[in-house]
Parts: sequence; structure tokens; C-alpha cells
Amino acid sequence: MFLKADGTEVWLRTSTKLPYLSLAGGIETSEDYATIRPRLCQAYELLSGIASDDAFLVQEFANCGALVFCAKPDKTCALLLLGKFDRRRERPKRFDVLENLVEVIENTIDGIGR
Repeated sequence: MFLKADGTEVWLRTSTKLPYLSLAGGIETSEDYATIRPRLCQAYELLSGIASDDAFLVQEFANCGALVFCAKPDKTCALLLLGKFDRRRERPKRFDVLENLVEVIENTIDGIGR
């Protein structure tokens, strides 16, 4: 995690104000992270340079962001729903990320139901 100037910790290193929603927790298993990491690398694309530790692309959404899983060697982790920053607008709408979350949930439920 990155420490900001105000003392808060953030998962991502971004050059723009990228809106994101994070669900943080821990990986609950007796295995250490060195054992878990190769399986994550096999299942998901490892993204470099956006997180202080590992970041994996779980799903990318056309024109509206991505779902990213971040993990640290101490097995602290977070699932991040990234919004999309539109440079044409002066300020992104605060609820854009939540709208994306609802769409992700709907699509996932539809996919499971098939």
C-alpha cells in the first residue's frame, strides 16, 4: 500500500484521480503467499506498476473500468472496482463506480444463471 501525504494508505499508484471502490480483507488459508502467488499469476494477468505489491486483472469492462485483485505478502488483499476517469468532464460523477458495481453484479448473476 502507498502512504499519501495526509497519512492515509491507498492500494493504487495512479497518475490521475481514478475513482475506485475497494473491498479489503485477508486471504484465509494456511498456505503462505509464496505458494498462492504462482496460482494467481496463472489465473490472472499480473499488472505491473499500479500497486505497491501485486495487482491482478480479474476482469476488464469495455469503456467503464476494471476489476482488480491486489495482494501483499502478509496476505492482506483487496478487490478493487476501478472506475473510468473521463478527461472531457471537469469532475467525474461520484456514483459512476457504484453504477459499474451494480452492472458487474448483474452480469455475474446472469452468467451464473445460464
